[in-house]
Amino acid sequence: MSDESRVTYHQGDDPEILAASQRARDTFRHFFHEVALDYNRIVPALTLACMKVPFSDDDDLHSSVEHMWVDHISFDGELISGVLINEPNELETVKQGDEVSFPLDQVGDWLLMIGDTVYGGHTIQVIRSRMPRGELKDYDAAWGLPFPDEVLLPEHNHKFENVIADGLTEQIAKDATLVEQIFDDGLTLLHMEALFGRLACVKVLLDNGASTTVQCDRGWTPLDYAKSGGWEEVTELLEAAN
Repeated sequence: MSDESRVTYHQGDDPEILAASQRARDTFRHFFHEVALDYNRIVPALTLACMKVPFSDDDDLHSSVEHMWVDHISFDGELISGVLINEPNELETVKQGDEVSFPLDQVGDWLLMIGDTVYGGHTIQVIRSRMPRGELKDYDAAWGLPFPDEVLLPEHNHKFENVIADGLTEQIAKDATLVEQIFDDGLTLLHMEALFGRLACVKVLLDNGASTTVQCDRGWTPLDYAKSGGWEEVTELLEAAN
């Protein structure tokens, strides 16, 4: 992404933009799975991972709204958190570099870049589709990204997920208490792996006696976290284990 501030404005009732934003929310798990995998990498694979969110100076998101991008993304099952990339044009209650949090239903779009491939950009593709060729070239140049002509979704990275699962198996073999260890916010590894949607890791933990009923400080079980991320296979496995 270029240094140019990517603050966007569009009609709040634009049906194509609204539909694209809904698709972004529906596919959020594809985005977050890749973000979570980078937590386990020494050298990050993602050169870009950000989300577009509407901001306003009041509680009415239909007035004076600026759609801006947020990076350094984390997700706790309820709220998405990150750092505001853009400098607002008019808003006064937020500024570039602020730490912000928002629920999934406020997400307008997401972008990932792995290698030279750009994924997501649901609303961006709507905007691009409306531009004449010359304007489109300038638009892409302003972003500094090699956009494809359609929305791409990253494939589930089973290979690296299995590497993580193998490493987890080795760690548990050295210290079996790791399975029930309590981390920040009362989370166990099973809570976290369920949130990340890593089926292979969840299987390893269950095979080693991880509790499916333990609750974190919020009162959530691992099953609650799997459901929050929309991970159907993990949800089914945990329901069967219960």
